[in-house]
Amino acid sequence: MRYLATVLVTLLPAVPAISVELFRYRYRAEDGGEFEYIFEADEQNVPQTVSQEKAAKIAADWVTVFYHVEAGVIETQEFITSPIPHWLFCFSDTLRGPMQRMLFVVLLPNGMVVQPKIAERL
Repeated sequence: MRYLATVLVTLLPAVPAISVELFRYRYRAEDGGEFEYIFEADEQNVPQTVSQEKAAKIAADWVTVFYHVEAGVIETQEFITSPIPHWLFCFSDTLRGPMQRMLFVVLLPNGMVVQPKIAERL
């Protein structure tokens, strides 16, 4: 019995975490190409350690780094509890004129940004 417990404890870290899809959106580039941004998280039980204001600041900073644009206006900001708790932010890119597209950011409750996977649609 002790041997079986040792084997199970040894193999447990080898089991991959199950990713949960939190958000997905399609984007059409100026050249006509279509892309999907897929936000998935492996973390299941993350404590909420950042406030709504701090989460908004983290999201605005990440927009600048990831999308290479100045963060515009926060159009929506929502704390979603399912399938796992997370923040969903939607920014507009209106700083340089009329809105061209929406920019999305997903944060876990501890302020960690969920990096999207980008898939080109054929």
